[in-house]
Amino acid sequence: MIIDTVTLKDLDEIYNLERRSFKKDSFSKELILNLIIKNTCFFKLIDDESSNSIIGFIIIIQDREERVNLINFLIKKGERKRGYGSFLLRHTLKKVKTIDKIKTIVLNVNSKNKAAISLYQKFDFRIAQRIENYYRDKQSAYLMILDI
Repeated sequence: MIIDTVTLKDLDEIYNLERRSFKKDSFSKELILNLIIKNTCFFKLIDDESSNSIIGFIIIIQDREERVNLINFLIKKGERKRGYGSFLLRHTLKKVKTIDKIKTIVLNVNSKNKAAISLYQKFDFRIAQRIENYYRDKQSAYLMILDI
């Protein structure tokens, strides 16, 4: 497994993964393009350099002086429950901890996504509040916070 920074040449593959996983709640291609250009951390997990097939990705933006927001995290269906999410999240958290002034990481996760919640809790994120009707389909989200 290799972790690398997402580049413009990854746009179509990232967008297609996003659409397949998040459907109505997926980011637009334009937004993904902007995130590639202006990201704080936008990493991809690939199986190896020869295939360069993206297994997952994570996007973190700095939304306040002392805080970053994990706005998107995805492992491709069929590749989940193999430790790839932990591998990618661990790498990303190490990078975030090197950014000056950052004291907190926040994220929103579907309150029914038990696997994701469990993964975040494994890395010491805590549920801070429930946000009703967060998603387009009116499902709730948890705001989770990690103090670093």
